[in-house]
Amino acid sequence: MSTKHPIFVGVDQSASSRAALEWGARRAESLHLALLLVHVIPDYLVSPGNLEYQNVKDAIAGLLESEAIRARELAPSSEVQTKLMFGETVPVLAQLSGDAAMVVVGTDRTADGHGEGFGAVTLQIAMVARCPVAVIPAHYSAAGYAGVVVGIDGSAHSTKAANFAAAEALSGGSELTLIHASRAHSGWLSSSTVGPRIAAWDETAGRMILETAVTCLRAHYIHLTVCDRLETGDGPAKALIDAAQGAQLLVVGSRGSGAVQHALMGSVTQDVLLHVPCPLILTRPAKGT
Repeated sequence: MSTKHPIFVGVDQSASSRAALEWGARRAESLHLALLLVHVIPDYLVSPGNLEYQNVKDAIAGLLESEAIRARELAPSSEVQTKLMFGETVPVLAQLSGDAAMVVVGTDRTADGHGEGFGAVTLQIAMVARCPVAVIPAHYSAAGYAGVVVGIDGSAHSTKAANFAAAEALSGGSELTLIHASRAHSGWLSSSTVGPRIAAWDETAGRMILETAVTCLRAHYIHLTVCDRLETGDGPAKALIDAAQGAQLLVVGSRGSGAVQHALMGSVTQDVLLHVPCPLILTRPAKGT
């Protein structure tokens, strides 16, 4: 396989996995990267005496090979390999991610809210991976979608996400939209006399964050069309999900990987990951930050 870090795609029999493979293969082709298709067989199926083990292994090997054929059709200039692993899906993919340019997975939460762990597996992979993670919904299609959307809040990790999104938009000839949304206030705060003052302060701060980000991005990406939107209604998660309807990509920044960062990721990122409206990339901070 190429000395460059490959794109890893998690493969199973779901519709979202097939969508993830298509998205990952197209990305590998455009970036001239290798593609590694991975499936993890759970530990309980490899216990001694399990009569289903060989049948499962043969079935998954066949699935990987058939998906590799499809990947080679989608990415004819990319090297495509497969890897069958054993263990628990999340820690295995987390370990592999250290050598990946990106991990691509389908969402395991369906439109009606059902799925393995109601989205828990995808969410955990996004939390602990050591590289950017792309989460692809089952309804993904390469056609009919336009624009890149990124959420910003003035933090260092959202600034990195904005630059990542700008580079993606520029390379694809797309428009970039920056979204800043204030948190919705409820209960006594929204009804108290200080509520309107806090809302006004939030709006002023939000406009400053957007203005600063737009100015910086336009200076660095002079050929990029940059738009901005301030949302003050239903909170950040809903604002991002709504703004990304019909977009070709949504970018969200992450504080990092590991247990502490998992706890710090916050409800906004988790809500967006559980209601992915379009292909989503969760970026990572620079190493050492």
